Amino acid sequence: MNSPSRDHLLGYVLKALSAEEQEQIESALDQNPSLRTELHRLQSCVGQWGLNERPEPVDPPAGLAARTCRFVAGQAVQPVVTPGGAVAYQAIEPQRHFTWSDFVTIAAVVIAAASLFFPALSFSRFQAQIAACQNQLRLIGFGLHGYSDFQADHSFPGPEAEGPRAAAGIVAPLLVSHQLAESRMFLCPATSIMRTAGEFVVPLPEELEMAAGQKLKELRQTMGGDYGYNLGYVDGGKLLRVCNSRRSDFAMVGDAPSNSRARRASGNHRGQGQNVLYEDGRVNFLPQLTSSQILDDPYHNRNGWVAAGVDRDDAVLGASSDPPLPVALVEDAAR
Repeated sequence: MNSPSRDHLLGYVLKALSAEEQEQIESALDQNPSLRTELHRLQSCVGQWGLNERPEPVDPPAGLAARTCRFVAGQAVQPVVTPGGAVAYQAIEPQRHFTWSDFVTIAAVVIAAASLFFPALSFSRFQAQIAACQNQLRLIGFGLHGYSDFQADHSFPGPEAEGPRAAAGIVAPLLVSHQLAESRMFLCPATSIMRTAGEFVVPLPEELEMAAGQKLKELRQTMGGDYGYNLGYVDGGKLLRVCNSRRSDFAMVGDAPSNSRARRASGNHRGQGQNVLYEDGRVNFLPQLTSSQILDDPYHNRNGWVAAGVDRDDAVLGASSDPPLPVALVEDAAR
């Protein structure tokens, strides 16, 4: 308070200020004689008006409470003429009917709230599933790097050219057998495949070696879980495994491709995109694959085939049962 106004002084006289304001006024009065003069003038005026005097207590009129109760009760009845001509009184019961306009208003409010809440809830759940899937892929990435660290050439696990292990999904059994991963890590939270808890178990490489016929086919189809894996690349007519160069644009694992969708896009996340783990451990969500004019996407090699890459820089992710060789062309129109 820089300089007390007349209103402040009047509040001080009437004792209507807070304790802090009272102290500020008193401090200003000690330092400013003109304020003290103004204060005395106000006090004399207030005394003339009688504002500083407390009114004497007045008792309420006798019977006021009873009369008030009778008045209130009288407002709750209405006169009714009986068939005999007498006037009677009956209590008025408050009624509230639910009208059509009330229903329309409530319905509009509910619809408006639902239109805001449910899309937001659905989007939030969708984003949470993407994040959970990315976390799974990062764990798989740790396993891949751990595996490559134990290899003399720092190669990642991958399929063989022929035999029981000639399928992209062999990566999962190899990581599990080396205790670098667990079965649950290979399941995407947004998969469309219905499974009961504990139903999915990644087979060991030895189980694949012992299986044959339909049993081997079933193991290949499911061993990779919900993800697709790098098929390696071909050099001089020979299938080679990818060596760890920590490239930021070389796909190693991702949401499993689907032959029923255009460009083999994954169906894990409602078909709205796919998570991809790259060689350096980075995980990225791709809402769209490359255009139809560019075939070098995560699910095809540079020649447009579902097969191993044509060179060491050509990354191709195959579904669990996809063989690296022989190559098989998948026409976009047939997907």
